[in-house]
Amino acid sequence: MIRKIMVICSIVSILSAVLLAGTASADELENIWGKLHGDLSDAVGKLEERSGVPDSSWNPFTSDKVSVDSDIDDILDDVVELLGAADISQIKKDIDELQEDIRTIQKKQASLRTRRIAAPEKVESWKVWKKDQVEIDEDVIALDVRLKEARQQLELKIDALTAALVRLGIQINRDQVETLVYSVSGDDDIHRIAVFNNIKVITVELQRLTLESRENPEMARRYYGMHALLLRSLINFYQQCETRIDEEYLKRIGEIVSRQSELIEETRTKMAAEPEKFRAIYRTNLAAQRLTIRTAQVYGGCLRRNRERIAEAREKVNHEYMAAMNTWETVQAARDLITLMQNAETMLGHLSAMQTPELMVFENAQMKEEFRKLTETLNGE
Repeated sequence: MIRKIMVICSIVSILSAVLLAGTASADELENIWGKLHGDLSDAVGKLEERSGVPDSSWNPFTSDKVSVDSDIDDILDDVVELLGAADISQIKKDIDELQEDIRTIQKKQASLRTRRIAAPEKVESWKVWKKDQVEIDEDVIALDVRLKEARQQLELKIDALTAALVRLGIQINRDQVETLVYSVSGDDDIHRIAVFNNIKVITVELQRLTLESRENPEMARRYYGMHALLLRSLINFYQQCETRIDEEYLKRIGEIVSRQSELIEETRTKMAAEPEKFRAIYRTNLAAQRLTIRTAQVYGGCLRRNRERIAEAREKVNHEYMAAMNTWETVQAARDLITLMQNAETMLGHLSAMQTPELMVFENAQMKEEFRKLTETLNGE
């Protein structure tokens, strides 16, 4: 049944690390690195402090490994925010604002149409606080113009987002981008793409800095510590994404399916008991309720598969991070550190395809509209 409503979820991939690294201009790289260097230096300082504190302490004013780890993770949260700053993130914010504008205009139009029902045909000129039917109609028409302009801008922004993702080396089409735009997890997905891509770019830069620091083993070790902490920031970010999918999105989808299932039973009961002339209404309602459940099930399935992809990527990065930390604590030879960084870069390249979620392409407008409505419900709007 679902095959008649939508095309199967498409798996899209990201190109290799070398290609992605080549997409960043010198100015972009300098901008990213300039913002990150201070936070990463602070995090490395905390990492060095960690080796000299006890595993735990009863004194809340004394640092221990748990408190230092917490400090490091707080810094890395800021690092993730900086890494997520990219053209695609800004375009998505613009899209969100336009979608909010469209919803606001539609609500105003609905309110005006309600007011028009009780509005007089003509209002005396001195009653400036009142509007007649003609004036309300004019307001609705003016909002129609704004709505059309907002929708045109939205289409242009979706085109811009598609082009920006393609420039990153992502094989994606416009219909798939609409899934990112209208999905409840779209902001997380786009943020993850930006973070991952920028970490790969910075990894190349850290290799260069480590190579240049061969005569200064301590500096080489420090740069390698930054590399290890970038991997840790990615692990933390993945965990946050998994938690949101499990505890927010999937939970609410389950509640929607449960409520619609109850509603279907109520509708069936009423359809059997009510007079014939009302049964067509109940049949229409029943079809809408079933569509909502099918859409929610497809939606939930894609979210679960994306969570599994994130979890698999997190596990692979975690193995790399554990090896990096063990090496950071024991090795100071720049040449060895460079080799390990190159291995990590290769690993990131292999994980590229997991950064973009499975994206749905709708061939049925009704399913697409129901998907949008569910997203608004999941967002609590």
